[in-house]
Formats: sequence, C-alpha cells, structure tokens
Amino acid sequence: MIQIEQYNSLFNIYIYILLVIPVVIISLLGKKSKILNLAISVVMLSLLFRLESIQMREVCVFLICELLLIYIYFLIRKKTDSKWIYYLILLISILPLAIVKFSAHGKFADVIGFVGISYISFKIWELIIQIYDGRIERMKFIDTLGFLIFAPPFSSGPIMRYDLFIEESSKSIDRKEYFYDYLVPGIKKIILGAFYKFSIAFIINEYILSRYTELSAKGAIAYFYAYTLYLFFDFAGYSLMAVGTSYLMGIKMIDNFNKPFLARNIKEFWERWHISLSTWFNDFLFSRFVLRNMRNGRFKDTKKAARWGYVVTMMTMGIWHGLYLHYILYGLYHGIWLVLTDKWLKTKTFRKVKKMKYYNLISRLITFHIVAFGMLIFSGFLISI
Repeated sequence: MIQIEQYNSLFNIYIYILLVIPVVIISLLGKKSKILNLAISVVMLSLLFRLESIQMREVCVFLICELLLIYIYFLIRKKTDSKWIYYLILLISILPLAIVKFSAHGKFADVIGFVGISYISFKIWELIIQIYDGRIERMKFIDTLGFLIFAPPFSSGPIMRYDLFIEESSKSIDRKEYFYDYLVPGIKKIILGAFYKFSIAFIINEYILSRYTELSAKGAIAYFYAYTLYLFFDFAGYSLMAVGTSYLMGIKMIDNFNKPFLARNIKEFWERWHISLSTWFNDFLFSRFVLRNMRNGRFKDTKKAARWGYVVTMMTMGIWHGLYLHYILYGLYHGIWLVLTDKWLKTKTFRKVKKMKYYNLISRLITFHIVAFGMLIFSGFLISI
C-alpha cells in the first residue's frame, strides 16, 4: 500500500495554504460557504491521491459504499432499534479496515487500502453509533460528506467529532472573530508544527535514529529517548499543521497534544497524548464496555469493570495500529499500567506522597520513562534485538 503524507514537505504545506486562500478571503469579508470548503477538500484529496490513481478510485468506491450504508441504517433506525441490525451494520462498516489491517501488505490491502482509511473509519463508526443512540435526528448530505472528507486531517488525524464539525461549519463568524480566533492562531499552529516536524524531528531522525540501522542492546538507551521525542515532534508537528489548516478553513479542531511529557501518571498521559484518539476510544469503547458489563451483571464492582475496560481498550488500540506482536504488546503494556495507576491513585500512600515537595518533578520523570519504554515496544526495537 503506497504511503503518502499530507504534510511531508514544506512545498505541500505551501500548496495547501494557497488552496485555502479563497476561504480566508470570504471569511475576512464575514462570509462562510460549506460548498467552498467541500470543494477545497475535494481538490486537496485529488492532490493527495492523484485523480487517475487506483487509490483515488478506491477512496471514491469506499465513500459511496459507506455513505449508502450510513443512510440505509439512518432510515432503518427510524423504524427499529434492533441491536442485531445495528451490530450487522457496524460489522459491515468495520470489515474494510479489518481486512487492510489483518492482511498487512498483502493483496487485499493493496486492493482496498488507501491512506486515511483508519481515520475516516472512525468517523463512519461514530455516525453509526450516534444514529443507533438516537443522537442524530437529521442528516444533510452536504454536512455528512463534508464531515467524512474534510481534508486537513484526512490521512493521520486528529479525529474530528461530528457534532463539533456541524457546529463549526454552520455557525457564522464575523471578520474580526475570524482574524483573531481562526486566522492568526491557525498560522501560528502551522508554523509551530512545521518547526516541530522539519526541524526538531528531522534532526533527531537524521543524527540519532539513522545511526541505529543495525539494532543492538548497546544502542537501546539512545534509541529509548530519541524515538520517544522523535515520535512526539513528528506526530505533534503533523497534527498542529492539520489543525492550523482547519482553522484557516473556519473549522476549529481540538489540539491533539497537550504537553504529554508533563503528565504525572499514565492516566494523565492519555489525557494529553493523541487526545482525539484517546477520547474517541473512551467515549465509544471504554465507557460502553463498563456500562454494558455493569448492566448485564458481569461485574458488580465498577472499579473491576473499569480496570478490565482499560485493558480491553488499550489492546484494541494496539491492534488498530496493526496485527503485529509489538503493537499488541504495546496495548497490553499500557492497559496494565492504567490498571496499576488506577489502583495507586486510590491508595492512602498516594494521598500522602502527592503532598511532598518534589512530587510533581519525580512523578513526571517516572511517567516519562514508563511512556518511553512503551514507545520502545511500539517501535518494534525490542523484538528486533
């Protein structure tokens, strides 16, 4: 499967900024257009995949099929709340991504896989789940299509939520608000993101990570720190540029990272790292797992249900990255640490320790090293030694 990044060069960013200039102009005039945003997203995706490419055809076929599935279920849900129909529709929507992930780089992945299938799938699942819950009473085609193909975060997130997208794309913004709350912050985010990705991440990769082409235990410590920092600056840089471009298009998205290495424990880390993904899993998997298993009597203790929920959620997140041993171990590793953290935060010892003078410093150092070891697992470094 060919991998194409949206923000992998300064030239691409320059092209994206040129494309959003019409939105900037009409926004500075106090106007807004869903059609223009949709058209720009189509152009951006055409540049990402190239109109004549096989991947572009794959994207179009995938979108048509999934839109049909969503609207068919929307009509069915008005007549019945059958769980079996809901599960069947959800399963059908999951199948394309499951085939891509489980077949890795095999022939099936080449046939239906394309860049961004993971993140657009999260949007599709959210719509189906929200329809089942009865939270979506009306679905305008232009809103649904605009939500699914909104281009700035298409290939690697952040994951935008449907209600936020509808709110942002529908509300009117006067020129002053756009300038100070969208244009200026958007440009700042793009500049900072470019600095993260093309300066800091590049230096780490070029002068540290690239030296460890033959992995050995000797280089593990350097790799331990370098890979963790590289992953943050590369991904946070990408996310900032995607969010900044969204701002220029008059759509505010949540920041995907919030100083994650200042977290004082693993639970707090996941509130700061890849926020859009962790909140999606929390809302649509963890919370539902806990609630359902409490209702059916499988767990009588909320704490026990929550702790099992941590493991299931993180294992699922690990498998979502790919059906490889190091991803599965990464998910299990974080699931176990979330359980241990949950237990620790409820002890009397913790209540005493957190009042100590150097608690914040020590807890942040410990958490960083726990996270960094997890990144080492995620990289596959330990398996390849």
